Amino acid sequence: MPKKPEVILSSDGSHSIISPVFDTLYHSRHGAITESKVVFIQAGLDFLFHQGIKKIVVFEMGFGTGLNALLTQQWAENHQIKIIYHTVEAYPLTEEVIALLNYGDLLKSQEIYLKLHDLSWGSLHEISPNFTFTKWHSELETLTLDMHFDVVFFDAFGPNTQPALWQAPIMEKMYAWLKPQGVLTSFCAQGAFRRALKEVGFNVDKIPGPPGKREMTRAIKPQLHS
Repeated sequence: MPKKPEVILSSDGSHSIISPVFDTLYHSRHGAITESKVVFIQAGLDFLFHQGIKKIVVFEMGFGTGLNALLTQQWAENHQIKIIYHTVEAYPLTEEVIALLNYGDLLKSQEIYLKLHDLSWGSLHEISPNFTFTKWHSELETLTLDMHFDVVFFDAFGPNTQPALWQAPIMEKMYAWLKPQGVLTSFCAQGAFRRALKEVGFNVDKIPGPPGKREMTRAIKPQLHS
């Protein structure tokens, strides 16, 4: 019988899960919602907003618990900025597990949270005029998308768990998918990961991490020059 994910309570009162596939946490024990806000909302969306971008196209690796997508939808409504959101997930959580998670309750958006999980794969869904959402049931290695993104939320399990996803071939794919001056943001601060980003052409910054992590990574695709 397949092992069930184990739900735990993180330090900010939000849940995380121990993956039965990889035997590792989806989010930080120091605060799942806090981590997502620091790593993806602040370092990604807020950063682009302050650059004056009025429409943001997001790619997320991987959908997981749906927390990043829910926080992004709320950010879009709060800022009245249109977001086109694409996310990929190879190992979707079951309805039974999703029902146990408290993100929708804590963020006062349970209906939207459940909807993001219930929507069909591979189709564009307009959640609101400010937020369109598409999720892909696929491994990142085989996913092909004919579009370009302003920001990549790189939220795979860590390099010790999914090493191939943190190496140069995948970073080259992310580089190709990003627009010039596009941003890749990740909780990971590992030296090998940063070297892979630099190898494919990113400018890489060390920035303060969420609680429990001194540093994280933000990489920027340089502006192309004619």
